[in-house]
Amino acid sequence: MSTLRSDLRTRTRDYLYESTADWFTDDQLNRLIREEILSLPSKDIYLESVYTTNLVSGQLEYTLPTGSKKPDKIQINHGTSTSPVWDDFTGWDLFNNAIYLDWRPSSADEIRAFLKLPFTVPTGDVVALDVPDDVCEIVVWGVVVRAYKMVIGYLRQAKNWDSVSKPDYLTLNTVSNWLAEAKKDYNDLIKQYMTVPRPKDINLVS
Repeated sequence: MSTLRSDLRTRTRDYLYESTADWFTDDQLNRLIREEILSLPSKDIYLESVYTTNLVSGQLEYTLPTGSKKPDKIQINHGTSTSPVWDDFTGWDLFNNAIYLDWRPSSADEIRAFLKLPFTVPTGDVVALDVPDDVCEIVVWGVVVRAYKMVIGYLRQAKNWDSVSKPDYLTLNTVSNWLAEAKKDYNDLIKQYMTVPRPKDINLVS
């Protein structure tokens, strides 16, 4: 993962066909990048991680890493550390980023949770994103979509562009067509990279 926030801005400007900040300032694009990255988990695009901890006798609450979504599943090790035997772990619920048990454990068995984690929102242009480089294409197209929506909002206000008359070709219908094309590419990429929910076993006994 080597993409910087500045790379996203440059690529977005390439798709908007503006070599400099003709339409959008860096701060505006940075806000759109932030919004898009925050929205990715809702589109089933996220980081995956396995979080492990040990039960504590009598303890009901176990805090998960910040920003964790509801685990796909939790398992408990009924073997040893050198020869683990992982079985399904039941009797828990998630609230306020913590696992709550409905029974009090009496052992220190290891448990592991399969987590969905959000991507880190960039606050500068120095640290590389934790969004995979290929997934960054989704972020770029998402920012393009948001940028076109801003242009449509501008046209609805019927104001001059930075005190200069807007280009004759720039109409609501024109930008709406650009937006529709960008949305198609954006949605196609989401379908390509989204994580398909894993099948879950159904307990037909209890």
